[in-house]
Amino acid sequence: MRTPTRSLRLAIAAAAAAAVVTVAAPARAQVTCDSLPNVVYMQIGDTQQPLIKELGRALRDNAPNPITVVYLTSGSCTNIAALYADTPVTSNMLYVPSTAEDPAWTPTMPARPCAPPTGGAHIDIANSNVFISACDTNPVPANIRVTNGPVQAYVLAVPEASTQRAMTAEEAYFVFGFGMAGMVTPWDDESQLAIRTATKSTLLSWAANIAVPVNKWKGIRHDSSTQVVNQLRTSTTPEKAVGILGAEVYDQYRADLNVLAFQGFKQYDAYFPDSTATAFDKQNVRDGHYTVWSPTVYLQRLLGGAPASARAAYVIDMIAGRTVTPTPNFNPQVPVIHNGLVPDCAMAVQRSFEGGELSRYQPAESCVCVYEDQVSTSTCRTCATTAECTASGGGVCRNSFCEVR
Repeated sequence: MRTPTRSLRLAIAAAAAAAVVTVAAPARAQVTCDSLPNVVYMQIGDTQQPLIKELGRALRDNAPNPITVVYLTSGSCTNIAALYADTPVTSNMLYVPSTAEDPAWTPTMPARPCAPPTGGAHIDIANSNVFISACDTNPVPANIRVTNGPVQAYVLAVPEASTQRAMTAEEAYFVFGFGMAGMVTPWDDESQLAIRTATKSTLLSWAANIAVPVNKWKGIRHDSSTQVVNQLRTSTTPEKAVGILGAEVYDQYRADLNVLAFQGFKQYDAYFPDSTATAFDKQNVRDGHYTVWSPTVYLQRLLGGAPASARAAYVIDMIAGRTVTPTPNFNPQVPVIHNGLVPDCAMAVQRSFEGGELSRYQPAESCVCVYEDQVSTSTCRTCATTAECTASGGGVCRNSFCEVR
């Protein structure tokens, strides 16, 4: 079993601590969002907030091309529709301060509020954490570009006091599709099933994977992941409690929650998203044993066939692991990996629609070595040049490791 790196363990511990400790901050005058430098407006799913906060801090401090990410959270389907309709945001949004503004701020702390400009803020980037077809089966408008980003797994979580360790797809079908009438013990109390509302990616992904339509689910519907976590943490009957979460959300609360191994339809064994219940390597997601996952999807507008916002395109390409110009002063893959997501270049399987069959996948440029270096202990050879890799067995030197291609 691989052991997480010290930096990742500290990051997870800090995130969990931040969830239960609130520190009073001095009052600040609220700024208007458009007064911030080089703004990119985003509407994201709440599971992506940890990534956007860490990435947002790095982008504010990115001297070659500083950008302020201003965002709000909503359901994946709502986000897609908002970008299609160009619906202006008139409610307060959130942003991340730069190091110069607040040296003590960390991504475990709340983002700062800002007021939208007069008439509302027009979203530059919409985020869905399921395939677009799970929300809207119509063709994507011609003036919208869709980019698949890193992969997000979804989990079944139970309170730490629960003795349950696994659930099959068949059990999940009866638990969430029929509730008490499904007669699957111990999950036969509908008040102890913590689920999401119909536009949220967490519910959409699980619905597709266990064949229960989103409007047929039994349980308590929550608007946010935090509400699911709180229901599980405060359950007085932990043996009966189970909820659905994004894996990167669950990772922040491992001290209070446990993950269930999941056995999909046509499988003979149950698997955790990671190689073990305590690992952070998403090994079983990457190799196809754990089947409940979706790509994170980013949408932007086009103008004359080109991105309407160069800054928005820069942010999306970073998240998707593409080369950007100017080169940033940080490695964009690091915040992606730190927040429980799997870059496309570390995947060995793919799918084309929500809950669809998996097939083998070979990315053009692998990043398995740098991924494993961040989440566990990489066994890859280190290098300074590709010649060193060639001389010692082959591969391409990338990010100081000999990647297979």
